[in-house]
Amino acid sequence: MKALKTSISVMELQKIIKQWRSRKITDSTISKLLDLYLGLTAYMNEEKVYPIENFYDIKMSLRFSTTQSLIEAIKRSQSFEFIQDNKAKQIKAFYSPLWYHTNSKNETNEIISTTSTSPTLSQAFAQTLVVDNIYNNIYTKGSSSDEELSPISEPPSKNFPSKKNIVTPESLAAAKEFFHLINKDSTQKAQILTPLINWFQLHEGLTRKHACENLIYLVNELLIPYFASQARFMKSNHTGRLCWLNNLLKSAHGQHLLNDAARTNREKRKQAVHEIKSNQRSNHPLSEFEWTDPESEMRFYDDEMEGTVNIPEDAPPRPSAGAAWNVLSNQWV
Repeated sequence: MKALKTSISVMELQKIIKQWRSRKITDSTISKLLDLYLGLTAYMNEEKVYPIENFYDIKMSLRFSTTQSLIEAIKRSQSFEFIQDNKAKQIKAFYSPLWYHTNSKNETNEIISTTSTSPTLSQAFAQTLVVDNIYNNIYTKGSSSDEELSPISEPPSKNFPSKKNIVTPESLAAAKEFFHLINKDSTQKAQILTPLINWFQLHEGLTRKHACENLIYLVNELLIPYFASQARFMKSNHTGRLCWLNNLLKSAHGQHLLNDAARTNREKRKQAVHEIKSNQRSNHPLSEFEWTDPESEMRFYDDEMEGTVNIPEDAPPRPSAGAAWNVLSNQWV
């Protein structure tokens, strides 16, 4: 996907930022608008516009508090334009002039400038964004091997289009096949999956095994449901999907997914360690004053000075809470 304008001068960029500041836009919002203005292709459709189906994902990626605040910031900047469905009086998309222009063959008569003072624009905003999380489907997931996803969301507003991104058996199968093909292709695997394993290993300080577990969770529980829920995923070919995935992983939303996978598996490992320790501390078949690891069958006891002390396999049961094993005499003292 190539922009109409592939370069922008420093002076032009400074002018845009100065205009936004004069329109009471904060610096934190300016950085987000710059991302959209220069182009977040992961959230564009084939016409190089940001469609309404992606508004929620854009909001999440750029960390706007609501979709309404995202649109209001775009409107206030006066640097983007909106495409409206004149019949339904609803916003269909917005775009950056660096990527799309009004001379395009696509609906040139439906372009609305953000500088327009027409009252129908604010009305369109109100109608289109009644429910901020309309595209935030929550899925009930089973095991990753035979996963069934059921979209659950708030009922749509009567003023909002009923068509939403949903997971279908076909889209779920296509998303799984997409990642299967990546894993099967050694080049694509090395370019996409291996760097993710490296990232988990480096940033979380994990073993290779645990880093791979993070990747499996990221793909099965986060990325596959994400792509399966996007209506445009089924319309894309494999190359387009690869570009989309790469752009997603570079975005703020992609970083959020990585952190989510890392955090979830970190909690799983903590829980596993806690359960192992609980099992160890509840297993003392030889004496109430010592324990035996259920897996290794290693005997041990706690000492205030030395911490955990291993007990030889042929040692007699520990006789009391104060008894210590003497390695020289091979006796409890």
